[in-house]
Amino acid sequence: MCGGSPSAPTPPPRVPEAPVAPAVGTADQAGADARRRRAAAGGSERSTILTGSRGVQNGGATTQATLLGQ
Repeated sequence: MCGGSPSAPTPPPRVPEAPVAPAVGTADQAGADARRRRAAAGGSERSTILTGSRGVQNGGATTQATLLGQ
């Protein structure tokens, strides 16, 4: 006993659109390849310990352990 108008019909489901790949030029691809190689290297030049043929010449950068409060 609502007495109102009938409900509206449900709309048909939306059709998903196909994703569009961005156009990649050769310069963009070369830059992306260079970035990928640098990222894969992980900055190994700075984190590698370089030694000569006679090994490490100086002592390591270590400090003496201390007790808290002293």
